[in-house]
Amino acid sequence: MSIICISRGSYYRGRDVAHKVAEKLGYGCVSRDSLLDSSGEFAIPEIKLMRNIQHATQILERYSFGRERYINFISSAILRHLKNDNAVYHGIAGQFFLYDIKHLLKVRIIADLEERVEAEARRANISRDHARMQLKHDDEERQKWVLLLYGIDIFDPDHYDMVLNVSGMDVEDAVHLIVEASQLPCFQPSEESMKKMRNLALAAEIRATLFDYPMAGVTTADGKAYINVKAPEAQAEAIKLRIEESVSTIEDLHDLEVRVDPYY
Repeated sequence: MSIICISRGSYYRGRDVAHKVAEKLGYGCVSRDSLLDSSGEFAIPEIKLMRNIQHATQILERYSFGRERYINFISSAILRHLKNDNAVYHGIAGQFFLYDIKHLLKVRIIADLEERVEAEARRANISRDHARMQLKHDDEERQKWVLLLYGIDIFDPDHYDMVLNVSGMDVEDAVHLIVEASQLPCFQPSEESMKKMRNLALAAEIRATLFDYPMAGVTTADGKAYINVKAPEAQAEAIKLRIEESVSTIEDLHDLEVRVDPYY
């Protein structure tokens, strides 16, 4: 019972691989796009498609602390789906929210550019030159987006357990390799890794709930949360009560300690 995160670019057949892996294993399957669709704040075409990183960045800058609020939302949404295992996530950089989780299988799906060019030219009814230019642009924008948000290069193979080129194999071959790898002992959950996963998910949910305090420090351990914010001293008690009320409905939160430090 492992967690599988599949990083895919545009027109890599990664979506097909992810859905078939989930079907084969009887796992749930969720994507970044589906999570954004369910968001009132971030279901925005510029952020979903990322055809222009400048426009996507400007969208986030409309919000105070937009980058932090977006990260808090997407990390909470991903971890909520993955915390109970038996799940496949596909999209951009999902695995980076599950740092140090031992039963996570990290996969990158790639394909040869010319195969992608042919598929995109056919899909969009455009010339091969236009398709090639568009795909290269999309790849660059995706890379910039992840670097901007997380400081990570999604093309670096060191971030993955497996990198599969689906130009050299069909989708079923890729599915078979991922399913087989997911059964290895190193990707099976332990009590320690499950505990760490629950702590990460709880902390992420709290950060997302504290929308008005995007820079709040949050740590969790065994259902207890420690929240630290900075605020004017005169408002400390009111802010503490507001935070306690905001997180009171979180199911897995059993104990809470809030500390409000004054600005200096």
